[in-house]
Amino acid sequence: MLARLGVRVEAVGAVQAAGRQITVVAGTSEADAPPGRRLTLIVDVTPAPRMHVYAPGQPGYIPIGMTLDETPDVRAGPSRFPAPGTYFFEPLNETVKVFAKPFRITQEVTLGLSRELRQRAAARETLTLTGRLDYQACDDTVCYRPDSIPLRWTIRLLPYQQ
Repeated sequence: MLARLGVRVEAVGAVQAAGRQITVVAGTSEADAPPGRRLTLIVDVTPAPRMHVYAPGQPGYIPIGMTLDETPDVRAGPSRFPAPGTYFFEPLNETVKVFAKPFRITQEVTLGLSRELRQRAAARETLTLTGRLDYQACDDTVCYRPDSIPLRWTIRLLPYQQ
């Protein structure tokens, strides 16, 4: 609930992964959830020193983006990003929207209510969601090859109660 209200909460069940120029920590707002519950997927991104990634909506560049793999077990909302900073690239006399400091991406998901998921919850199984973070990082002189980091979130299912 707090994550949905914009309060910064610690990611639960956090898993760290590293790309060539950034590191990420992926977790959830809740470790346990019954079918029908809404929760927040959290990805904390830290660019390497002197690196930046382009913000969504920055034309002419490859922006960072988070994609959740499709599954009938959840309904996903859009990824949400903080307000980006700006970067002035003197050789092109251009100002662009970037993330150069640690930042957080969130995405709300609602667990399904299918019979199969309710049965899995009654057995206290886990639900694993997967996705990826796509980005292109740059420093003051070089834009590196686009990269992709696989993401994984695990949620312990609780029995469904009407």
